[in-house]
Amino acid sequence: MSIRRKRSVAVFGVLFLVSAGGVLWGIQHESRVNAAPPANESAKQSTVEKKDAINKDAKKKPALAEFMRQKMDASQDIMEGLLMEDAKLINAAAKKLKDMSETEHWRVSNDILYRNHSEDFRRSVDKLIDASKGNSIDRAALSWFDVTLSCIDCHRYVRTVLVAEND
Repeated sequence: MSIRRKRSVAVFGVLFLVSAGGVLWGIQHESRVNAAPPANESAKQSTVEKKDAINKDAKKKPALAEFMRQKMDASQDIMEGLLMEDAKLINAAAKKLKDMSETEHWRVSNDILYRNHSEDFRRSVDKLIDASKGNSIDRAALSWFDVTLSCIDCHRYVRTVLVAEND
């Protein structure tokens, strides 16, 4: 096996592990976010507040869960495109992620740091789109790594700062 081929296999392996870790983290985080509040907190709420919160959450969760699933599907398509060296699949899925990042569901906060994370994500996706147009699978793989890191950084920020502030 040539050195270039070994390097490509190693890069794809790392990308796969990072993506798989992101998927598992996302599933675990989603289940924690959707879990019921601790008993002592729910006891403090009035019955009307509880019903309003339940109705609001019930409406938001399916839409958010579906949106997150679409993000994961696009991510998996990018990974498949990298593994199969299919630049068209990478390009289409990256464009889908870019379009999704510009929708209302994406904006979970108007916080300036959150907006910066979103802009970093879009810049990384743009690099991925450019790499896929040039049929450069190695460049696309490195760009995908940047996209993945921007996702991890943003989700960490949302989890540790924004969710903590709302609690």
